[in-house]
Amino acid sequence: MEVSKPLVVVLSRNYSTGLGVIRALGAAGYTVDLIASVKKNGSSIIASSSKYVRKSIEVLSTKIQGDDGENIIDVLEKYAAETDEKIFLLPVDDFTTTVVDNNRELLQKSFYMPYVVDGTISNCMDKSIQNKIAKTIGLSVPDEWIVSLRDEICIPDEVKYPCFVKPLKSKDGHKTEMKKCLNDKELQEHLVKMKNFYRDRDVLIQEFLEIEKEYDLSGISIDQKVIIPAVIEKTEIAKHEVGVTMCGKLLDLTELKDTIDKIQEFVKQFHYVGMFDMEFNYVNGKLYFNEMNFRSGGPNYSYFLAGVNLPDILIKNIMDIGYNPTDEDAKKTGFSIIYEKVAWEDYINGYISKSRLQNLLNNADYKLLENEEDSKPGKIFNRRIRLSALKHKLKYRGKK
Repeated sequence: MEVSKPLVVVLSRNYSTGLGVIRALGAAGYTVDLIASVKKNGSSIIASSSKYVRKSIEVLSTKIQGDDGENIIDVLEKYAAETDEKIFLLPVDDFTTTVVDNNRELLQKSFYMPYVVDGTISNCMDKSIQNKIAKTIGLSVPDEWIVSLRDEICIPDEVKYPCFVKPLKSKDGHKTEMKKCLNDKELQEHLVKMKNFYRDRDVLIQEFLEIEKEYDLSGISIDQKVIIPAVIEKTEIAKHEVGVTMCGKLLDLTELKDTIDKIQEFVKQFHYVGMFDMEFNYVNGKLYFNEMNFRSGGPNYSYFLAGVNLPDILIKNIMDIGYNPTDEDAKKTGFSIIYEKVAWEDYINGYISKSRLQNLLNNADYKLLENEEDSKPGKIFNRRIRLSALKHKLKYRGKK
């Protein structure tokens, strides 16, 4: 007997990540609603304009630091009160993932959702915990030190320069805070800046690596079953949002050779059920673990373009709905993608020229926001981003 597909509510702080998941779900025949956590009303229009979104709700949250997501939970409780059917809840960013994870006991009667068996996703987000597990599995990791921003900043004497700084948990900071520091003075100044932004957190300082290649891979974990269809080699990397994939090429898993077995074993250690995204760096013949995110990655739609519908496979595994195992295999690899939101942001912030931006857009096999089958989000994005670029240009000229 065929099991009916549940309503899926996508929770998203980042419209571009959410849009990729929404399109994959819609193409698989799910009814999809969007709950968007936004800084400003109207910010979710690009994702909510997708033809696959039945209904969208914006929840205003100007700052996620210190926000417990109470308004999001209020909306979810209203959903639960309106139906007797269990709803599938799919958060696609660190903030909404944390909100769902912290309220799992309250939500689990009415919602299916990602989770960690006998643990919490929030704890697994700690990069120092991830690095310890990576070492035990035999993955290479850079040297690291942890500094608290809560009191007086104390930099360990053992820190090697240059070093690289990032929030210990992704949900407690943002990509633009990641920075290479050349000496103690530069590091101290950057930590003070991070503290002024949000002090109730720890910061990870790592040995700086001269990276030759960077990889991004997305997959699904069902506790001890790990599905990784392919890997993205980053061919262009963002400078505004440090380290984010701007352009990439989707490759077969043979690119990672024997390391893929260690990667799968690493993921199994968390007993996690949900979508994930991981990053690795290739340095001097070795593959270094960077981080694991317990939610969908930004370029997740690349896998759908390769013939693998990760959100659909996740739901079918959790609900024990049968599917063909070949659905887990990439049908097409070797194509290039551009995450055009990221590319435009690098242009607007002065990291690449207009001609360079246009060249990258023209040469990619696929854009992750533009889609012939679901054209409205791409049209709105292009209109808005060009207006944003023009305003930035006029503002810059006014300062001269």
